[in-house]
Amino acid sequence: MKRGAFTTTLATCVGAPLATAGAGAPVQKLPQTMLKPFRLVKGDKVGLVALGGPLRHAEDLESAKRLAATLGVRLVVGDHLHDQDGYLAGRDAARADDFNRFARDPSVRAIFSLRGGYGTMRVLDRIDYGALHADPKIVLGFSDMTALLNAIAARTGLIAFHGPVAGHRLSERAVAGIHGALMSSRALGVLRVPSTGPLSGGRARARLVGGNLSMVAALSGTPYAVACAGNILMLEDVKEAPYRIDRMLTQLTLSGDLASVAGIALGSFRDCIPREGDDQPSWTIDETLRDRLVPLKKPMITRVLAGHIEDQWTLPLGMIVSFDGDAGTMTIDESAVR
Repeated sequence: MKRGAFTTTLATCVGAPLATAGAGAPVQKLPQTMLKPFRLVKGDKVGLVALGGPLRHAEDLESAKRLAATLGVRLVVGDHLHDQDGYLAGRDAARADDFNRFARDPSVRAIFSLRGGYGTMRVLDRIDYGALHADPKIVLGFSDMTALLNAIAARTGLIAFHGPVAGHRLSERAVAGIHGALMSSRALGVLRVPSTGPLSGGRARARLVGGNLSMVAALSGTPYAVACAGNILMLEDVKEAPYRIDRMLTQLTLSGDLASVAGIALGSFRDCIPREGDDQPSWTIDETLRDRLVPLKKPMITRVLAGHIEDQWTLPLGMIVSFDGDAGTMTIDESAVR
């Protein structure tokens, strides 16, 4: 199939109505058939956006340029990338306009996030999901981008990519992971965690969803809630005290989201330690995760290379993956692009 010649057979999945849980909460579901974006090739244009926090350091933009050069793609900077409005990268309408302009431009084949921060969930109702469905292209990011990545997968049926943001310093393996996921037609294959943790165990096979725990919890009960039911839920976070992690996991337990998942994949919880002024004594982050997650009796894999770390994988959200928590492996049997 030629790029740009995609004819949709899944028009009903764009803006599709949500199923409703017994308690009346909206339940997001993934379409039965997912779309793969066209793979990125050298010379392609890649749009760079900031949907959350503003550009703070010139070096971040230089890092994005180096990544583009390494991949052999042409970076196109959003018109409002340098905007700032308090803790946001410009007004909501301006940030969404940058994204939508790239989504509607057939010459732009991927959209990369410059950084995280906060603010992406503020523009979810401004995104042109129909444009992404009509012209499937790559969207890459993590952290605050969790909100949009999962919304794209559920609302358009398009595979979205949880992986490094362009403005961060990346390891060679992280860059190789971006190339393998976005620019290769080969299966992603077997990914191995550095070591198995005490919470790991069991096997699961289902579609991968989730990302940043703060975003997953914040969207619970909204029309943009992450599609947890029947899927493998990946979670990571950074600089959140253990009691805050407890609160968010408890929220997902009370909402029924955690009980509905097929399995749990835990990424990095870097610097999730008690802060000065927090209630003391405190559990550690490991004790908190054990207390909240073990009673669920779900298959679990831990120490997945996802989250606020230099050496992270690029993982396709919405795609079927399998994991073996005892062996510490995650397997993706096919390419995430076409």
